[in-house]
Amino acid sequence: MNDLNRKLQRLKVLKEDTKSRMSAKLQHPRKKLKEKVQLWLKDVDRINEEIQDLQQNYFKKIGEVDELLQQGKCQDSLVVEDLGWIEQALCTTTFIGDASKMCMEEIWAYLMDDGFSKIGVWGMGGSGKTTIMELINNQLLKEIEKFDTVIWITISEELNIFKLQDSTADAMQVDLPKDEYEAIRARIIYQGLSQKDKYVLILDDLWDKLSLEEVGIPEPSNGSKLVVTTRSLDVCYYLGCQVVRMPTLSKSDAWRLFSEKVGERSRVEEEQRKK
Repeated sequence: MNDLNRKLQRLKVLKEDTKSRMSAKLQHPRKKLKEKVQLWLKDVDRINEEIQDLQQNYFKKIGEVDELLQQGKCQDSLVVEDLGWIEQALCTTTFIGDASKMCMEEIWAYLMDDGFSKIGVWGMGGSGKTTIMELINNQLLKEIEKFDTVIWITISEELNIFKLQDSTADAMQVDLPKDEYEAIRARIIYQGLSQKDKYVLILDDLWDKLSLEEVGIPEPSNGSKLVVTTRSLDVCYYLGCQVVRMPTLSKSDAWRLFSEKVGERSRVEEEQRKK
């Protein structure tokens, strides 16, 4: 900028000198100013105005840079919670039997152990698989140092890749094109999950064998986990899961679990009616 100002000053001096010589020459009645000299004078005036504007903008930009430098020095934290990935605690019962507690502890141990990436919770319908995983889901939300994200997907009895992709994307709050091939949608899901450092993906009530690649679910690595609940041991073996077998509930435990589930559902429905 200093070099530009020096050259501008030299140009102004040259202009004034030219105008002085012009005045002397134009005293003669048969003399007139050349057009290229007139254009040159106009160009000098124009460039002078442009440089003045440039100087004003220059000092303005210096002020903005100084402000940004100050703001950068005051940054106490560099990251915030990604609101698009904030999970919700699940409404569930607090009751589980003694045998189920042992299963819950076993599942939790596998989740905390980086040596296990896929866990299959296997048992009959009504054995409490979903209830245990709901409790674990809520506990995982507190493990912010261990996992970045916890995603819960409920799968219907009739497995549909397109619908499963929609459910996964909804849980991730990722937009999927509705008119694209499954493979294109799978790549979008894959990229979204791969961007997370450590996540837990829970697929509840998986009835049939599932190709993770078709959905867009990457093989869990770097401490990420995949958990499935299923009635089929073949599903666990197909996915390469560490199997946790859910015992059949005793009649008393089954009745108590049923009563709590019905009571919780009634309470939620009553609260919704009051809103």
